[in-house]
Amino acid sequence: MYIWKIDKLNEELVAGNMPEREVFKYLVASSILYALAMIQYSNPNSIDTWSGVTAGLVTLIGLFFIYKCNGGDNGKDFLIRYLSISWVVFVRMFVLLMIPTMVVVFTLQEIYMGGIPDETTNIDLIYMTAIEIAFVLWVAKHVNSVARASNA
Repeated sequence: MYIWKIDKLNEELVAGNMPEREVFKYLVASSILYALAMIQYSNPNSIDTWSGVTAGLVTLIGLFFIYKCNGGDNGKDFLIRYLSISWVVFVRMFVLLMIPTMVVVFTLQEIYMGGIPDETTNIDLIYMTAIEIAFVLWVAKHVNSVARASNA
């Protein structure tokens, strides 16, 4: 199971050498993360509802877009490509993008808003939507790359 090296993962996917056991590992890891993300850690407000609706729309539209990047109905191995690539992209995004930007956002909220709000705010909604869209685009880029290399 790859955690960081997306180029090696892409090469393995192009060669079609990923065993089902490895696919299962990616599915389990992704399912655990999705389950943790769904836990409501505070009292929901109206922005939480908008956040859920927005996340659902980005996910549905994103999956369709990624499916098309894989070749649509003529594509191959969509699930294995999606699960494995999305896992590595998530880990990379978390380390390279989410942690640094969360530090900046929380610091700015502390300085200019008198503290980090207990409830979800419009800033949170915009931030998470931007992260979700970036995730979809990054996964789509790699799925498309693997699909093109597999057909070459």
